[in-house]
Amino acid sequence: MDLYIDAEQAAAELGISLATLYTYISRRGIRSQKVPGTKKRQYWKADIDRIKSRKGKAQEAPQSGEQQNSQLTLLTPDGPYYRGQSAIALSETHSLEDVAALLWNIDRDSVFGDSVAMAPVELQKLYDVFEGASIADKAIGILPFIERANPRAFDLSHEGMCRTGADLLRWYAAIFAGRDIPHSEPLHIQTAALAGGSHEVADLIRRVLVISADHGFGAGTYAVRAVASTGVTPYRSVLAGFAIAPGRRNVLGHRAAIARLLTELDESPNPEQVIARRMQEGEDLPGFRIPWPYVDGDPRAQRLMEDLQRIRGDHPLFVKAAAAFAYAKNELGRHAGHGMVNDLIARVIGLPSREYLYPLGRCAGWVAHSIEGYMAEDVAQPVADYRGPLPQTR
Repeated sequence: MDLYIDAEQAAAELGISLATLYTYISRRGIRSQKVPGTKKRQYWKADIDRIKSRKGKAQEAPQSGEQQNSQLTLLTPDGPYYRGQSAIALSETHSLEDVAALLWNIDRDSVFGDSVAMAPVELQKLYDVFEGASIADKAIGILPFIERANPRAFDLSHEGMCRTGADLLRWYAAIFAGRDIPHSEPLHIQTAALAGGSHEVADLIRRVLVISADHGFGAGTYAVRAVASTGVTPYRSVLAGFAIAPGRRNVLGHRAAIARLLTELDESPNPEQVIARRMQEGEDLPGFRIPWPYVDGDPRAQRLMEDLQRIRGDHPLFVKAAAAFAYAKNELGRHAGHGMVNDLIARVIGLPSREYLYPLGRCAGWVAHSIEGYMAEDVAQPVADYRGPLPQTR
């Protein structure tokens, strides 16, 4: 008797699509193992039979607002797929503008033209007020003024929101660089200028931005969609994503801890011992939390490590980090995640901060969710299950 079956057989047994099967892996406890020498997985047949035996029986109906439908990003063990196309494969040749247009379902040239959004008259004063603040806080404070200076932002048609999305991405890049106006040149070229501007660095940044564009329904995405559903412009809905970024329970909120760990690795003559000591003393390994549905490490992080090794494999910090990552994987079964690799890339190529790369890419996805959330025409209103004290009767 076969203990495992492949994905196609499992989906057929359950009468579901492959996409739905991937959601079952975590939510319904389907166990699997990797097929040696391939990227495929086999699924524990007993788990498939268990779920199959329950199909058709009464199940608790999902709460209103508990599940949201989307046509944007599918998460699989091989990485995210944007509208059916592999994000990792797209990163080989596409720019963030290309992928944004794909996610927004619009022609790239119709929204990423030469015209740029106007600057608010208060811009220099705002730069002075937010001097020294994080890029997220600067964006939260400045973007509403950019919205007000550009009346076309209030066009909430599909094409209008896409144009605003393009303006928003370019303004995010301008705010980080402290420029008075946004530029229309490719975003990865603009970013590379902050790190010396070499072709190979620009190409790596392009790959990072594409791979970071969207990752399904994280906390930031839920926040963005809920705000967008009320009918605000993308300038304001995307602010919801920035607002939760520093949250201690949010992946983006681990940036400071990841930075400290990388500094330890950089300063230590034995990077493996840094990892071993943290584990021996019961400390966490920030940047090593791998999100569902990745089983054997985050394929986005793995691909970017290969890309970084190709252009900066002899960089002292890369050498130490790679040794530490290998030790954590081989001895502890822990894998460096996408956020950790983003921070490593920023340091190795000489960017001022990782907080520029990842949120710039993710803005494209947040705009896509803003558009989809608003076009759904229903204000997001999850139903709460009250668990507090009940009224007393006489």
